[in-house]
Amino acid sequence: MKVIGIACSPLARSSSLKAVEEFLRGAAEAGHETELIKLGDDLNGCTGCQGCKKEGAGFCVQKDALARYFELLPEAGAVVVGAANYMGWPMGQAWTFMNRHYCVANGGGPDRTFKIEAGKRIFPFFAQGNPDEEFYLKQYEVVYKSLENYGFKVEAPTVLTRVNTEEKLELAYAMGKELLTEKPEEEPKEEAPAE
Repeated sequence: MKVIGIACSPLARSSSLKAVEEFLRGAAEAGHETELIKLGDDLNGCTGCQGCKKEGAGFCVQKDALARYFELLPEAGAVVVGAANYMGWPMGQAWTFMNRHYCVANGGGPDRTFKIEAGKRIFPFFAQGNPDEEFYLKQYEVVYKSLENYGFKVEAPTVLTRVNTEEKLELAYAMGKELLTEKPEEEPKEEAPAE
């Protein structure tokens, strides 16, 4: 299975980046194909150009830091995304990452279709200074829950704090290592006739 890592924080010392890297390390050791995409200066917001809504259009027409992500997304089974908490909210790159999924939908309304298979899993990681893991959960939900409207299966967020970082990095590695690889369904076994 392909697993995409999205690091919203470009800082090398970022806990959220380390969590994404650990998740990918575990996934790679479990035999999955992984790729890390760091969102730095070359990241644009959605411009509302509607280029993605034209008939036969692909994903976002912008050629920036997310172009590779949208190229990989159709074949990916899971996405792990890490972001820091700035001023009580997920950092701007996390908002932009979420907003840019506008291109995943074909048209609008309740009957819209999507350019990806439903059920792709997203594993969100958020890093914060506050030691209370639940303190900002409502703010995090604003960002990650909206992706469920685009067919993703969003897992509960993992929150790294200034007191639990090492423990959560170990958890990130374990989560990546435990990702399931889809196996073909086994043929039902024939029961032996009763004697």
